[in-house]
Amino acid sequence: MQNFSYHTHTIFSDGRNTAEEMVQQAVKCGLSEIGFSEHLVVHKNFRQSPSWPKLEAYHGAHIYRTDFSEAIKAFEVYKAEINRLKSLYPLKIYIGAEVDFFTYDGWLEEFKNFQKQTNLDYYITGNHFLFSEDCEYPIDADELTKHIPNPSQQKEYLQRHFLTINKAAQSGIFDFIAHIDYMRRVPGCNDENFMPEKELLLQTLAKHNIPAELSTKGLRKDGRCYPAPILLQKMLVLNIPVIISDDAHRCDELCRNFSDAEKLLHNLGYKNRWKLNKF
Repeated sequence: MQNFSYHTHTIFSDGRNTAEEMVQQAVKCGLSEIGFSEHLVVHKNFRQSPSWPKLEAYHGAHIYRTDFSEAIKAFEVYKAEINRLKSLYPLKIYIGAEVDFFTYDGWLEEFKNFQKQTNLDYYITGNHFLFSEDCEYPIDADELTKHIPNPSQQKEYLQRHFLTINKAAQSGIFDFIAHIDYMRRVPGCNDENFMPEKELLLQTLAKHNIPAELSTKGLRKDGRCYPAPILLQKMLVLNIPVIISDDAHRCDELCRNFSDAEKLLHNLGYKNRWKLNKF
């Protein structure tokens, strides 16, 4: 069974345990490696979003930043804590970020500067927000129908979401792609919907040999992994590398349902597995 996990969160972003508590749990679970992919969510107009009242009330509201300079300072402090832990525990520990990819002018350049300043070990992308063509402000996925009542506009927002992940994959910045069908939580975005956009994304992953995660968080949420079986089958045909993730936000979620994910991959004959290779 896979004995490493790279999609995890601590109290630095919106997790419930400290990094040291998560490392201690990783040791108990027999992991050889753990990576912390804390949220990096920066949009200049977060506070103009109609979803801001909901986001502001969230226990991890501090992750919603309006400029990268604040994020750079925070990650530098956090990086020092992770480096301290590396000398104390008998497993490899990486520090990364789970990045919401935005498309307004200047965002990508600012993100690349963040990369240069912080020099983290790895990056994954997992978009949690929807936005208009000009990316004026982000909308919480669960509030799409509330703030965008027109069905045709809702469809445009969801199409744009998958095309945005495709742009993120094309950028060459990310080590793997998280929960590619996360938006199935939105009404009107079931397994069969937006298949042309999803298939375009999978073609990009295959072309550039970019891994996608099989996330057991879906099992905790609605009884099915991310991605849905129809997409996992298409990933298999395209020979896209896969990595099991738990998207753990608490110690007791670390490695949860990994055996279920392993059984699913075994039954499919899915052999193209991926592991971070930094050191």
